[in-house]
Amino acid sequence: MKVKSFLMLSVVVFLWSSSFTILKLGLEDMPPITLAFLRFLLVVPFFVAFTYSRDRGAFTRSIVKNWKSFSLLGLAGVTSYHVFQNVGLEFTTASNSSLIIASNPIFIALLSYLYLKEQLNLRQVLGIVLAFLGITVVITRQGPLMLAANPFGAVGDLMSLGAALSWAFYSVFGKDALSSHDARDVTTITMVFGTLFLFPLAFAFEKPVLPTSAWIWFLLLVLSFLCSGVGYLFWFKALEDIPASKAGFFLFFLPVLSVLIAHLVLLEPLDVPFGVGAALVILGTTITERS
Repeated sequence: MKVKSFLMLSVVVFLWSSSFTILKLGLEDMPPITLAFLRFLLVVPFFVAFTYSRDRGAFTRSIVKNWKSFSLLGLAGVTSYHVFQNVGLEFTTASNSSLIIASNPIFIALLSYLYLKEQLNLRQVLGIVLAFLGITVVITRQGPLMLAANPFGAVGDLMSLGAALSWAFYSVFGKDALSSHDARDVTTITMVFGTLFLFPLAFAFEKPVLPTSAWIWFLLLVLSFLCSGVGYLFWFKALEDIPASKAGFFLFFLPVLSVLIAHLVLLEPLDVPFGVGAALVILGTTITERS
């Protein structure tokens, strides 16, 4: 692996791991759907310009022929994913959210089995069972009394589970688009559609206003241009030099680093049951993905 690719993937993992903590901070002063909408509204022109500079016919060729598929991918991978993630983060911790969402490979495997008729081997079944067990431990580790006293924490965890499912739908149903279109084009066009869908949702459920705080603008710009912009750009550049399987190995560090950043910045507690659940989720996800 080239040093340049290693450094770019390391930056990607750090940026994507940090995004959970940054979102948690931003949600203290902004409603969740508005935050998601502004995040993509700022960065979509960057992706459109980048894609257009590489392939001037990408939009007319792709959108005209496959607008239904791309609109569904945008609804799943951008709108639904980020609404579930942001709303969930209002009620649960960044640690819980990042860990639950990182389990999306098990849902990808299950959907591939149900939709694409891909077979599951014994190792994948074992990985799925371990990951589900770990998610259950993370969600219920506080016991019935604490869950009764603070049921919204479990609601946030379930919303994070919805984000993981949304990404699984995006990944599985996006395989058809990736078979005939460049990954960069698919990402850009789904971002455009996803942002368009976020716009009416923000006005339907919230009263979107532009942030007045310089701190919130800073967080928003970091989410837009670093976590989304630079993150995806570096990801695609790295994929030009190395196989996707090698690049995907770096993603296994995401939940670990996300939890560590949330612990250091947000002072989120780490207890033994959480550690056990996290270990099961990471182990199960790794077995499922590598099988």
